[in-house]
Amino acid sequence: MSETLLNLDLADVGTIRMVCTACRASAELPVAPLEGDLPERCFHCRAEWFLPGSPPAVALQHLFRSLVQLRNRDYLVGIQVQLGVRPDRGALMIRAPQ
Repeated sequence: MSETLLNLDLADVGTIRMVCTACRASAELPVAPLEGDLPERCFHCRAEWFLPGSPPAVALQHLFRSLVQLRNRDYLVGIQVQLGVRPDRGALMIRAPQ
């Protein structure tokens, strides 16, 4: 049995998708410095996602900030940082650039 590993350059990560566990609606936020807080509720069913200042909300804000910094080639001299992704959780969905 073989295993597939996708290596993603951080410059290729353009959005972070959040999927509501209550209704399966999704929202994609661009990887950019966040202006304001994360959405606290699902846009579709209004299920609660984050409490302002909660550990998950703060961690996700740090993730956005870190991705923005690591995508800046001026900071990374002599190294390329990639994410390794194993597509073994359900169907792999790839959207081709348009």
